[in-house]
Amino acid sequence: MEELTFKDLSEKELDTLKDMYISSRVNSMTDSDLRKFVKEIIIDQIKGTVGNAEEKEAWEEIKDHFSEDLRQKIIEVKEKCNKNHKVEQKSPEEIEFDRRLDLLKQQQEEQSSKDMW
Repeated sequence: MEELTFKDLSEKELDTLKDMYISSRVNSMTDSDLRKFVKEIIIDQIKGTVGNAEEKEAWEEIKDHFSEDLRQKIIEVKEKCNKNHKVEQKSPEEIEFDRRLDLLKQQQEEQSSKDMW
């Protein structure tokens, strides 16, 4: 028997088959699976924005979702990011110095463990 492909169906038939697949797939998923799947889609939709038009669309969704709480959410985000930013305010030279210091400590520990044996 010859293998069927999507080209063997009319546009209407293919669309009907897609609807059947969607219904079957959703009906066979657990609540946990559905939540996971929806989360992945929303992450792609909101965080995968490219360009101003998509960013504006994501912003409108966020704004509609949080509605009256939007201002409070923005304040929370700014406080959280500023707190984290203050902790992470190291110059590239400081970051490199810390990295090298960690490597030196690691080498010393390895050397001292070799000396013991």
